[in-house]
Amino acid sequence: MELRKAEPNEAEGCYQCIEDARDYHQSLGFEQWRPDYPTQQTILEDISQNIGYTFVHEKELIGYCCIMIGDEPAYQTIEGAWKTDRPYAVVHRMAFHQKARGGGFSKAAFDLIKALCLSRHISAIRVDTQEKNTVMQHILLREGFQYCGLIQFGGGPKLAYEWDL
Repeated sequence: MELRKAEPNEAEGCYQCIEDARDYHQSLGFEQWRPDYPTQQTILEDISQNIGYTFVHEKELIGYCCIMIGDEPAYQTIEGAWKTDRPYAVVHRMAFHQKARGGGFSKAAFDLIKALCLSRHISAIRVDTQEKNTVMQHILLREGFQYCGLIQFGGGPKLAYEWDL
């Protein structure tokens, strides 16, 4: 699998990953994202800002995420404490196509994200997720992220996690 910048002509495929993830989350009984966010326009904005990334396996787009390096305003206030005050990257909107589910791609995805960040001299990564998203919580803990507290994002509280080298 490879991680690369998303291209504008891939926005529809990236958004399909979001929709597939929404359906999966709904099947588990929760909503990770609001119905009006993220949209395909959100994906296009990510791409135009050079923060939209695709996961590609055997030349096929199987996943999408946003990787921002720099401050996330929603992360300035936390009920708890971040592990570090060093510069960090933020991963938002991670989603995989339904055909990629169960293929072990989340581990490879985080390995690639960590490598990208380290290549840019960023050794801390922050992520947030819904309290009911126990699948993502499990993945984050498995990948060395630690729970840091609650932040307010997207209209409600989210569990905040951080990985650092």
